[in-house]
Amino acid sequence: MKQRKNIVYYIYLIFAVLAFSPTLMLAQSNSIIDKIWTGVGGKNKWESTKYLMFTVSGNSKYPSISGSRKFLLDKQTGNVRFEGTLNNENVVALLNVQNQKLNHVFDENGVEVSLQEYKEVLPDLIGQYNIDLKVLSLPISIMASNISSQSSNKIINAEKLQKLDFSNFLGNSGSFYVSEESGLVKRLDLDNKSYLVNGYKDVGNGLILPTTFKGSGDSITYQKVASFTEMEPEKFKEF
Repeated sequence: MKQRKNIVYYIYLIFAVLAFSPTLMLAQSNSIIDKIWTGVGGKNKWESTKYLMFTVSGNSKYPSISGSRKFLLDKQTGNVRFEGTLNNENVVALLNVQNQKLNHVFDENGVEVSLQEYKEVLPDLIGQYNIDLKVLSLPISIMASNISSQSSNKIINAEKLQKLDFSNFLGNSGSFYVSEESGLVKRLDLDNKSYLVNGYKDVGNGLILPTTFKGSGDSITYQKVASFTEMEPEKFKEF
């Protein structure tokens, strides 16, 4: 009889573990997300930012776009101002990434040029913009990348970091490491490369974003980053 009670007791324990494990994993995942939001200054800081400007070099994925490039984004409308080199020409291009439409292109002297010459590189321009924005806003975009509920701890540069895996950041799987103290993402493993994430700055209104990503063979640098709540509408209409 006692043996039977023991069996029932162990079966009860097994069911209890199965019942509570998903809850524990969910709580753990939510805890990490809360830490990351705290690290960037709070979810409300990102949501209240209407405009984002950044200049970036490195991580150029398309031959039609060369050198450093500058983007100004209206988060609500999808309007984007690009300043950089397209097809070896210095231009200002005004486009909308939501409807994927090229509206105006100006040469370096402010003279409007034919759109036909640049329509074929519009997919490249939108693609590069998406990559640059997602890398800059890594702490935010990583939270939408199917994070695993399981994690492990690792000490890097005398700092305790929490490692988590993801299955879809820029279309790839990998891992990232979050400081348990600050909630800042400190390392990104992607495409068989490791990037040290640093250069965190208050880019405006208390929003904290990383500006340097250093790998063993390459690096990505955001020389200037700023967020705004107001912007002149002419920036998306004129040279």
